Amino acid sequence: MHIWKTLDQQVVLDRTPFVRVTQETIEVAPGRVIDDFYQVHLMEFAVVVPVLEDGSIIVTRQYHHGPGKVCISFPGGHIDQGEAPDAAVLRELKEEAGLDASELIPLGKFVDNGNQRCATGHYFLARGCKSVSLPEPGGFEEIELLCWDAQRIDKALSEGEIAVIHHAALWALARPYLG
Repeated sequence: MHIWKTLDQQVVLDRTPFVRVTQETIEVAPGRVIDDFYQVHLMEFAVVVPVLEDGSIIVTRQYHHGPGKVCISFPGGHIDQGEAPDAAVLRELKEEAGLDASELIPLGKFVDNGNQRCATGHYFLARGCKSVSLPEPGGFEEIELLCWDAQRIDKALSEGEIAVIHHAALWALARPYLG
């Protein structure tokens, strides 16, 4: 199988660190070239399923502008430049939910679009979570914290309440660990 080769790349939109779009000339096979292949570069992110010491799970209910509705999701956010994914997810867990974890289990690192790339996501399960502070989610975020069991989250996924793929994928990755 031929690995695509980037022959040329031009930045067509640059709003770093949030988004950068490039137009690339790609050799997809010997003698076959595409001169207008676009890549979208977004900030890396980390998301986590937080499991409390009693086994219940914290989910967030908040507005997400991508799907344009209030959704169920999990704590997470962008990874700052120079920040390790595990440090970022623990920071987000504390900021959004006021929680710290006794155990952090990496569930994988994935690119969210097979061809256009977009963002790389780092997925985690946090066990032994306990409250250490009041949540401080940031300037524009309004977050409602809910304490659910795994079956209620399964139902939310099947009923479309989890509308962002990163959170649906995170739940699919974490679910086998939760019985």
